[in-house]
Amino acid sequence: MRTLLILLFLAACGRPMTDSEKAFAAQFHGPDLNVSRVRLVDNAPVRSYTLRAPKRPRLTCTERVYPPPKTEIVTGAPSAVTLFNRIFVNPDYYLESYTPDYPDRLHLYQAMFLAHELTHVWQWQNRRKTGYHPLKAAQEHQTKADPYLIDPDSGGDFLSYGYEQQGRIVEEYLCCSVLDPTAPRTSRLRKMLAPHFPLQKLPVREIIVGWKDVQVEGICR
Repeated sequence: MRTLLILLFLAACGRPMTDSEKAFAAQFHGPDLNVSRVRLVDNAPVRSYTLRAPKRPRLTCTERVYPPPKTEIVTGAPSAVTLFNRIFVNPDYYLESYTPDYPDRLHLYQAMFLAHELTHVWQWQNRRKTGYHPLKAAQEHQTKADPYLIDPDSGGDFLSYGYEQQGRIVEEYLCCSVLDPTAPRTSRLRKMLAPHFPLQKLPVREIIVGWKDVQVEGICR
């Protein structure tokens, strides 16, 4: 409760979305996301964690575009906490715009981060359909070993997945749709998400992945 009160106090300091972020969200999340109500706050009181990196194949596009961990033990902190219409960002991840050059250029890491957190705002704004509440999402972190884990070959009803899984599915679709648009997984994810989002083709001329060793070809096959 104390953390929640701190976050609500900090919410007054948040920035609105930039015009390029709004354009990205309009084409990806569509009219069911009211971007005018979104605020991004450069101050998330998050705790650092230390965990053992899972020993399993890196199968998703989301996993493959990031460099593999250098050590078995990983130390870090959550990149953001989303409450209602506010995205409280870890200062290490905060930017004045996550899509500064859109649509000419898309920085994939940054766009995936924004798409994930905006999905939580969308869940809140459409809670009559999603049943979402931030406390329910927080509970997933207490009851699941990895609330973000998804099977890249799974399908079915998007809303049947956990709230963090839904955010990861949106990330995965964004990653696959721009790097491997004709892949079977891309098509499967599009079918899953189409009832809820417009999924317009992003008019991006250049994709900046960030990790130079990532193998883009067939990344979602």
